[in-house]
Amino acid sequence: MSNKITYHDEVLTLIDDAMEEGYMARNIAISTPNANKFTIQRSSKNINMTILFSVPNLEFKNEIMQIDELLGQSQVPIQSYLIINKPWQRAEKLQKHLKALQVAYDTYDEFGTWYGTKIIEGSLTDLLCKSLFLISKDGAVFYVDIPSDMSDGINLEKLHIALNKAFSIYTGVGCHG
Repeated sequence: MSNKITYHDEVLTLIDDAMEEGYMARNIAISTPNANKFTIQRSSKNINMTILFSVPNLEFKNEIMQIDELLGQSQVPIQSYLIINKPWQRAEKLQKHLKALQVAYDTYDEFGTWYGTKIIEGSLTDLLCKSLFLISKDGAVFYVDIPSDMSDGINLEKLHIALNKAFSIYTGVGCHG
C-alpha cells in the first residue's frame, strides 16, 4: 500500500505503510474525552471485535454518522472508536449523537504511528487520515479501508461483509486448534 493519499487534489504523505490485514493488531493508548488515559486492547476478554475509525476533521460528519448507524445496528458486540488526533469541542458534542462509536484521542501518537495513519506532509500534517480497521476477536487485523482519496467514503458494503465474516469465522481455538 502506498503512503501517499489525496485530499481536495492535494497529495499527502502518511508516516509509513499502514497496518495490513492478517497482522496482529497493536494495543494503543488513547485519551477519552474526559482526559483519562485508556488502552484499546487488540483483543478483549469478552471476545468482541474492534473497529478503529479515524478522520482528520469533522468535515466527515455525515460519514461518521453512517458508520455509527451501521455499527449501532449490529447484533453482535463490537468495540468501536472514532479516533481523532486531539480533542475538538465539536467532537465531544458529536459524541452525544453517536450510538456505537466512542470518541477517542490519539494523544500518545500510537494509533497514527503504529497503524500508519498519521499525515506527515501536506496541509493536514500531524492529523490522522481517514481509515477504518476491523480487528477480529483474536486480535488480528481482519479488514482495512484507507481510501487513496479521502474524499471517497469508507466502503460500507465491504465493511458489512467483513464484519459478518469476522464474526462467523472465529472458532475460539486459535490457529492451532
